[in-house]
Amino acid sequence: MSRSRAQSEVVGVVILIGVVVTMVGIVSVVILSDAGTDGSVLADVSVEANGTHLQIVHMGGDEIPIDDLEVVLDGTDEADRIRVDPTNVTGGDGQFGPGDRLVRTHGLAGDRARIVVVHSGENAVVAEATVTLDG
Repeated sequence: MSRSRAQSEVVGVVILIGVVVTMVGIVSVVILSDAGTDGSVLADVSVEANGTHLQIVHMGGDEIPIDDLEVVLDGTDEADRIRVDPTNVTGGDGQFGPGDRLVRTHGLAGDRARIVVVHSGENAVVAEATVTLDG
């Protein structure tokens, strides 16, 4: 009695490999499609200061609504959290976007200060810098 079941075994193996490859593809698409979609703002922001003025420049990335933008000025005495006034921002479209610049007086004393740019809508730090306040 001769048993010739070789084709059935090959077909079974091919189907099993196809199911495994399909499952791996589905799982990887689900995992990779969720990467980076947490909604946080991604922006490259430059922070500079001298003895009297603070300058924050949006170098690239996501636009931030000016109403949601705050700056924390942490000098030697105390920290002040200030809202950004749209009149101090170039662009005038209500967004702090690439190429826009914020210039204002800071009123800090001392020779060093920590400046933190915060997106208040998400309570997320956009930029942080320690600057030297030389005249």
